[in-house]
Amino acid sequence: MTLDPEFAKQTTDLILQTLELYKKSGASPRVGEIWNCEKIGDFLCGFFVGEMVGSALSAFQVVHQREPTADEHLEIIELVESHSKEIKEFFAKFN
Repeated sequence: MTLDPEFAKQTTDLILQTLELYKKSGASPRVGEIWNCEKIGDFLCGFFVGEMVGSALSAFQVVHQREPTADEHLEIIELVESHSKEIKEFFAKFN
């Protein structure tokens, strides 16, 4: 593991806290019509994963004052993927 343990912990906390916010607020009833998607849960899941990876990459740049290496980038993605089961279970409810 090349990521700083504190950064990895903060990223994991961000993922879990943001997922809890989504669970409390749900989704806009207009998502399907605005984005023209049939499987709203799949769309929202992809949106959420992209949001988490993007936020973590931005935070990495701010904290470390540089771009992540390829290995660090992959580790950030893996942090999000490590919560794939609970992320998929929640967003599947919107399909």
